[in-house]
Amino acid sequence: MKNYPDEVAPQNWRTGSPGQQDFAPAVQLDYASLLNRMKRNWYWFVLAIAACVGAAWLHLRYTTPVYLAQTSMLIQEQSGGQAGLSKEVISQQLGFENTYVIDNEIYMLRSKYLMERVVNLLGLDISYIHQGAVRNTEIYQPENFGLVLLDTTKATPDTPVEYGSVMVRFDNPSTFSLIRYGGDTTSVSYGEPFEIGNRQFAMTISSDDPPEDNTSIYQVNVMNPTRVALQYNNSLSVQQVERSGVVTLYLSDPIPDKARDILDALVTVYEQQIVEQQSQTGGQTLSFLEERLDYVTDELYEVESNVASFKRSANLSVDIQTQGANYLAQMNEADAQLAELQVRRDLIIDIRNTLTEGDENFEMLPVSSEIISGVLAQLITEYNDQIFRRDQRLETVTPDHPMVATFDEKLGDLKRSILRSVNSLLRETNERVSKIEERIRPLQAQMTRIPGNEQRLLQIMRQQEIKQNLFMFLLEKREEAALSIAAQVPNTRIIDRASSTSAPISPNEPAFYLLAIGMGLFIPGSLIFLRELLGTTIGTEREIMKYMPYPVVGRIIKSPDHGTVIVTKTNRNGAAEAFRLLRTNLGFLLPSEQSSVILVTSSVSGEGKSFIATNLSAALALSKKRVVVVGLDMRKPRLAEMVTDEAVDHKAVGLSNYLIGKSSYEDIIRPTSQEGLHLITSGPLPPNPAELLMEGRMTNLVHRLRQEFDVVILDAPPVGIVTDGLLMKDLVNLTLFVARINVTPKKSAGYINEMVEAGKLPRVNLVINGIDPKSSYGYGYGYYE
Repeated sequence: MKNYPDEVAPQNWRTGSPGQQDFAPAVQLDYASLLNRMKRNWYWFVLAIAACVGAAWLHLRYTTPVYLAQTSMLIQEQSGGQAGLSKEVISQQLGFENTYVIDNEIYMLRSKYLMERVVNLLGLDISYIHQGAVRNTEIYQPENFGLVLLDTTKATPDTPVEYGSVMVRFDNPSTFSLIRYGGDTTSVSYGEPFEIGNRQFAMTISSDDPPEDNTSIYQVNVMNPTRVALQYNNSLSVQQVERSGVVTLYLSDPIPDKARDILDALVTVYEQQIVEQQSQTGGQTLSFLEERLDYVTDELYEVESNVASFKRSANLSVDIQTQGANYLAQMNEADAQLAELQVRRDLIIDIRNTLTEGDENFEMLPVSSEIISGVLAQLITEYNDQIFRRDQRLETVTPDHPMVATFDEKLGDLKRSILRSVNSLLRETNERVSKIEERIRPLQAQMTRIPGNEQRLLQIMRQQEIKQNLFMFLLEKREEAALSIAAQVPNTRIIDRASSTSAPISPNEPAFYLLAIGMGLFIPGSLIFLRELLGTTIGTEREIMKYMPYPVVGRIIKSPDHGTVIVTKTNRNGAAEAFRLLRTNLGFLLPSEQSSVILVTSSVSGEGKSFIATNLSAALALSKKRVVVVGLDMRKPRLAEMVTDEAVDHKAVGLSNYLIGKSSYEDIIRPTSQEGLHLITSGPLPPNPAELLMEGRMTNLVHRLRQEFDVVILDAPPVGIVTDGLLMKDLVNLTLFVARINVTPKKSAGYINEMVEAGKLPRVNLVINGIDPKSSYGYGYGYYE
């Protein structure tokens, strides 16, 4: 009976060059068999899922949840009073996005400088951790107790600030226990100083609501504000909303209230920084105006004193309104213009000196929109803004940082542009001064015609008028500068106040449990897959049929009595029925009119060839056939142990005695307890079994056995190890090759197939041993116990 599987055709197992033996055939995976194997091992998946879900539950139990807070704000670009077409205006009109300002503001919002101000503002450098039985919990800004810093000493290079932690327990309204890491416990009164690091602190409680829990322990941590700021910076995310000026700030933290407070405080200190930046530029202008005003005030006081002294000494009562009033009015108008130009020139010279005194240093420049306007005012405003940003960046990085170099390069370009504008404006101012002075000369010549004392008084009165006009001009500008400083407002608007999510964003419990279930499926599945992929033995019946594509005449299920004869008249279990089915299949392959010789072999030891040979012989004997089993394995004999119940003496007369001529045919034939079944044991172990089998006596023995018995079964040694079985190829009618699940090596399949192709094993048929009777594929057996 030819029983090739429908889905598998015989194939050439030689993958190398001609004449090259392939002892390691290519890896072939039967995914249907792999799936069936996974189904059979379903309990491992259940155990793995249970273990992974349990581990996920424990992880979630001891993991602190994290919440997400967010706020939105609108950052408006500061109006610089620019008229006409600028680069930014042209870029926006052409449809190009100008994100430079927003990018800078986002960078400033994420700066460590601002976050450190937030930490100091909210006192985040001190934390209180409640020591719980399951997990520790941070108490944010506790209402009924707190730590107060008593030592205000600043850190120096010689004595840096040291930080640390202590444990406290609130024993009663008067004292608390201070527990240090060394195990030292001290009772301390509230308000009494104690040391953390190298600074003095005191613990305070609320008199109205003191702590009532006298068993819980709290860990009080005093931390470095810079490191705390860096930690919160890592949790902060600032994103621009599409192409608008709106930015959204996100912060994750285990305490949602703290996350909201941090975002609100960050927006507050950011707005304060903007006002400080604008006020610093206005302060430079105000300082310049006050300096000039003090100088002009002294001059005005001196001139007024000169007028009074001259009138007393000359005994004059001169009415300037009637004597040279016309000349004086014209000169006052010219002097007022000249005074304004001189103030502008002084300011321009001061700016130029500031720019030229230090080539490598950058100092903010004074600017007044009424005194200096136009492009120069814009350049100075931008220059001061860049200096402010550079100084803030230097608080967190070194001067060699690439970003500082970028600021330096831009400030250098701005400085050169300002110097060119200053020199141009200075030349223009000097020209206007020269023109006004030319207008004054004719008027002075006209005044020289006035009599001496009157002329002298008129000149002094003119100086007084000049100083008064200059004083009023400076006074007005100073008030304008002070008003602009007081009226500074940030260029931001809050769109949404800080809010936090009601559910934690981490850990994500549904996703975590799904991951645990996935891992519970993946771990045993991958192990089964790797075992299938990397295993050295053939693991399923389907794989055996793929590796060795020969007719299958028998499928033997697992049996607990693997070392004995299980086929008897009364035994009807699944294993015994499998041998009866094997007997039936052989009836279609063996000739009925003459005796047959069957060679039973395998690739390696342990595949059950002796078990198959003995039980097949017993099944044939039950069908009223005369059967003899010959123990051809003279290296590791086991046949006699299975067929006979008594203890076996391997030195008893057997096949080896007959082959060397020391025993006769009658001496080696042994009847068994089962009718029609005889046995020829292997006898004493010879040193040269292969040479003995090659002698003519073995051929004579087989011919005589065929004359006296219907079936001769040769229990040969594994052909994958020794060549003894191959020597019988001319004497046998059929070869039963035994392949056992999870025992037959994959690497031997190619070698066996090559022997079959070479004709060394005649009429090979497969007997698959070790099939699981409860498997969900292959033959179903209904008789197993």
